[in-house]
Amino acid sequence: MSRKLLYVTLCIQLFILAACTEKEVKVPLEDVGMVGIIAFDYIDKDSMKLTVAIPQYSPEAQRSTQTFTVTTELVSNGIVKIEKLSDKKIVFNQLRVVLFNEEFARQGNIRKVLQHLYRNAEVGNKVLIAIVKEKGEEMLKYNYPDKPNINFYLNDLLQPSINTAFNPNTNIHDFMYTISNPVFDPIIPFIDKNSDKIEIKGIAVFKGNQMIELITPNEALIIQAIQGRKNLAPLDIKMEQGHGKEKLLIDLVENDVQIESNKNMHSPKLTIALTIKGTLSEYKGERENDLFTIESLAELEKDVNKELEQDIKKFLDKLNEWQVDPSGLSEYFRMYHRGKWTTEKKQEIISKVAIDVQVKTSIISTGTLK
Repeated sequence: MSRKLLYVTLCIQLFILAACTEKEVKVPLEDVGMVGIIAFDYIDKDSMKLTVAIPQYSPEAQRSTQTFTVTTELVSNGIVKIEKLSDKKIVFNQLRVVLFNEEFARQGNIRKVLQHLYRNAEVGNKVLIAIVKEKGEEMLKYNYPDKPNINFYLNDLLQPSINTAFNPNTNIHDFMYTISNPVFDPIIPFIDKNSDKIEIKGIAVFKGNQMIELITPNEALIIQAIQGRKNLAPLDIKMEQGHGKEKLLIDLVENDVQIESNKNMHSPKLTIALTIKGTLSEYKGERENDLFTIESLAELEKDVNKELEQDIKKFLDKLNEWQVDPSGLSEYFRMYHRGKWTTEKKQEIISKVAIDVQVKTSIISTGTLK
């Protein structure tokens, strides 16, 4: 009897659900404009220029990408304006890249826009972000002869790659996490158009909501090493440690890091110990013919240690002067702090922390040198 009653109850519930459900409105695929890239350019404190790039899959289309540009005060109003210009319904399910021009980033307006996109259910958390030197609109509308589609071109350029020396590859989730975390400051790739190509020129460092400076790809690699990334991009090293000018490339780099804090908020000190292993794939210098013995490689390792220690220390001192912490070093003091940790506390610690850097390099082979 109970089974029959349960069956009847389920049937009644299904009937009610079916009766209450509205008929789904399906939009034909050819009537949908799937935005691949969206760019924001600064105009003034009240308005911005919004540009979208939409791939065209129809064989009858004369251009592979359709672009629309409007001036707006709000992102939502801008999308409404673009839908009025387009013959399609604008959706963001296939959004791959978000661009901001440099002035927009320096004015501190990025967070507000990305929060809006982050809350949009159509936008994925892994959408990549980049800063453009001039105008995002110009970058999207420019013709790249050997690239069939700007949407795929920019997405592939910004994707993680072991051979991309800087490799921050910041997505929306990364940015929102770091900018809302009082231990970190965000970093974003900085790109520019060079002739018919787009190049990654460096990495933008943020202090709070504002972009303040650019760092080099090699400096960004230091951030990754300190954060504990196990496999690093190739190390391109230039040094003068008593053997003239030398250039070398260490490939297949394995990294291990140990960081210790003195736990002192008034006189903070950190010890960073990096252990690096890799293959010496290229070398140019006066020791070129003497790198095939254990003794000669040991001597080279010592010089590499000195050079890397100097470079890392110099870079970290620069970050401390700016009072920014993209590596999250202030975490080693926050964990011993009682009470609420604030961005101001982070900046105070970073501005006066003394850092001791110790590097141990192991060249496990000489690769193609032999």
